[in-house]
Amino acid sequence: MVSALTQIYNHLMALALPNSCPCCHAALSPHHGGGLCPPCYAKLPWWNMGMILAPQLHRLIDSYAAPCLYELPLRPLLLQFKFSDATHLSAILARLLLPVVPRHLPNSLIIPVPSHAARLRWRTYSHTVLLARQLSQLSGIPQHSVALRRVQGGLPQAELTRAQRLKLSGSSFAANPLIIHGNNIILIDDILTTGTTAKACTLALKRAGAAQVHVRTVAYTRPE
Repeated sequence: MVSALTQIYNHLMALALPNSCPCCHAALSPHHGGGLCPPCYAKLPWWNMGMILAPQLHRLIDSYAAPCLYELPLRPLLLQFKFSDATHLSAILARLLLPVVPRHLPNSLIIPVPSHAARLRWRTYSHTVLLARQLSQLSGIPQHSVALRRVQGGLPQAELTRAQRLKLSGSSFAANPLIIHGNNIILIDDILTTGTTAKACTLALKRAGAAQVHVRTVAYTRPE
């Protein structure tokens, strides 16, 4: 389990050490403003939708986009962010995600995909909530971290097979209609693999009265 002391230590070390690229650890200039160094940024696996097909998602999902593919050098950053207490990466990942976020939707609301309870107990933070908060600050779009929740047990997604993931249904999640009804929802997650989580969340959001649901993730797993 990631302890609170570990989180405090990592935060203090981040403040004490020189600003460095999280991919190659090269020192960044004081005026760089954080993020990735130019060479690593250029190596990011940008998703060219003209060459790689978009996933076939549920018809209730109004749109989907991601800036990158789930490949090197982005993959280890997402794994560190999700499993290794690298919460500072939320700012970098949100900046990558920002260009694909719809900015002019009326009554829009950013909603993170809820983390599994077992993951929350283990790492003590929700990576999707951190990502949603950073994205809200950058975009000016309000976010709500508890409007959508998990209502069903079972293993976390990372521990499920592809076949098991495909069995997820809208009953896995519940949304609060007092918050969701009439709003255009921007559903945020780190990675899209099979699309079943996005589908299950969208079904719950539409049942709660969402006008539209636009799914955005930092990365998309290239189809096999």
